[in-house]
Amino acid sequence: MGDYEAIREAVFHYCEGYRNKDRERLEKAFALDVAVMTGYIKNKDGELELWSMTMKDAIDSWVAPDYTPFEFSEGRMLAVDIFHGLGATVLFDFGGRYLESYQLAKIDGMWRIVSKFIVNP
Repeated sequence: MGDYEAIREAVFHYCEGYRNKDRERLEKAFALDVAVMTGYIKNKDGELELWSMTMKDAIDSWVAPDYTPFEFSEGRMLAVDIFHGLGATVLFDFGGRYLESYQLAKIDGMWRIVSKFIVNP
């Protein structure tokens, strides 16, 4: 499998793991020891606020029994840039609802998401 296909697979593990609350797939997508999620989310006053959390904490919340994943019927990778064969950036559109950027690292021959940036306007 080439790098582009392996990067797509990592992003697919994230999307399907999130959609199905599948911890195993989510853990395949991320470099759990270092991965973080940062972004702008509306706070209780409706204002955009910058926040961050570890992916371990995010995954714990996503697979919790009381969590309802947002529904998305389509998503597509808008761009994939690989640099030095060890790093990559992916821009992903969840049907216009969310625009996310993922930074990936090739770790022990496997592509894993190390950072996720989200904007939820």
